[in-house]
Amino acid sequence: MKRGRFLRSIRIAACMLLAVNSLSVYGQLGDDKLNFTLEAALPSGRANPAYRNFLNGLVNVQPKIQYKFAKTLFVAAGARYSYYTVSEFKVPEKTTGGANSFGGFVEIGWNSWQTRRFGLEAGLKTGFAQTVFITGLTRATGIQRVNAAFFQPTISLILAADEAVAYRWIVGYNVDMYNFQPHHLGMTAQGGYTADDLRKPSQSLLVGFAFTYYFGNDRDPYIND
Repeated sequence: MKRGRFLRSIRIAACMLLAVNSLSVYGQLGDDKLNFTLEAALPSGRANPAYRNFLNGLVNVQPKIQYKFAKTLFVAAGARYSYYTVSEFKVPEKTTGGANSFGGFVEIGWNSWQTRRFGLEAGLKTGFAQTVFITGLTRATGIQRVNAAFFQPTISLILAADEAVAYRWIVGYNVDMYNFQPHHLGMTAQGGYTADDLRKPSQSLLVGFAFTYYFGNDRDPYIND
């Protein structure tokens, strides 16, 4: 199921790139020093087997302000919100609900335009987030909150639509520095997992898209190469 969703994301990304490439508009970014980027991705749990099986990732949203301080280097600051829902058919104790994560980050990375329209970017986000687990079971045991640092390497393929706007296809890998445990969902059972299984940090593969607006550039759809 998750593999199918990943393949669908790949196909959507390819269609988007072909569609934008077919336009007569050609990007010409006169000033790419400062931009606002909004990333939206589908998260998929990895590593910790209980985290991977008991929770389904629905959304990961990360808005950021990015500043290019050198020809190919940038820094950024932003916020993170993600939501995972309980996989009610896989948990050992039936319940519903999910996990909300709120946090902030700073990022440093590399960005380079390969042509006037196409660019590549690689960055490393480092931040801190609180994850709040609210399920039917936590009504009795109490809402579980976990505070932890996280880091996330991300790669972006960037396609300029015009001088001020670009679209991105992003792939990232997020590592939250806490070990997910079934009791975070209010469960008393371990679901058959060993202590070694549950010692692995909570990790997620992120695949999605982003929108970027470059400050200082007027939108001019008539600029050609």
